[in-house]
Amino acid sequence: MRFYPAAANPNSPRIRIRGGGRTEAEIERLLLHIHVGSQSRAGALIVDGILNNGDAREEVIIENPHHALHNAFTDPRQPHHHSDQPNSTVNGFLDNPGRGSGSKIRFFPWEWHQIGGGRPGDARDEVLLHELVHAFMSQRGISSVRNLRRRRFARRVRLFDMVDDFYAIMITNVYASECGRPTLRDHGFPSRRLNRNAMSVISDPQFAAFFTALTGAAPDLVTGLRAIDTEFNPWNPRMELIDATSVFNEP
Repeated sequence: MRFYPAAANPNSPRIRIRGGGRTEAEIERLLLHIHVGSQSRAGALIVDGILNNGDAREEVIIENPHHALHNAFTDPRQPHHHSDQPNSTVNGFLDNPGRGSGSKIRFFPWEWHQIGGGRPGDARDEVLLHELVHAFMSQRGISSVRNLRRRRFARRVRLFDMVDDFYAIMITNVYASECGRPTLRDHGFPSRRLNRNAMSVISDPQFAAFFTALTGAAPDLVTGLRAIDTEFNPWNPRMELIDATSVFNEP
């Protein structure tokens, strides 16, 4: 078993890694890259947020499943309602915060491309950061697994599958942009490159409820995101013209 950060005081908040020496070492390497090596402020915001949450019951564990999952999964370690939004509405996705919960992330790094490789969202550091965003939300009781695949939502919203995935994808896209990589369009498979700039995303009325909800539920996170200047950042968009074709090409 390993911990991240490895050199931290054992009584201070850490991320626990378990499941075999070689895989533990690789996950530790990825965490260090996301947190420090990439020089991404978005990556540091999420890792620091998890480490500084300060409640031992909300510890995050990253576990090696010992086989390919063709995905990665984050599950709350306390009762599900502690971190979920069961009474969220169409316009208030994060209106019912829970108690906060630790998380267990199941992640098999060897099935993903090396750092910076593959299609958008398929590099192993991006996959892990996506799951860390889920854990960050669960710690604060603002995770929402609300199903977006309903006819009331526009198709471009439905393709995110659930509320939490919208945030995980958008924050990981900020990280990817800081690293000079292409951004991910949605939660579909196979992954596709985003064909829109940040201004078109933040200006899209179909996405407005997501951004409003996170501002109310995690203001410190949003403040940190707004301070990041990079090519793609819907919380701090560069003043680019909106391509109406790319914004409204899906119903």
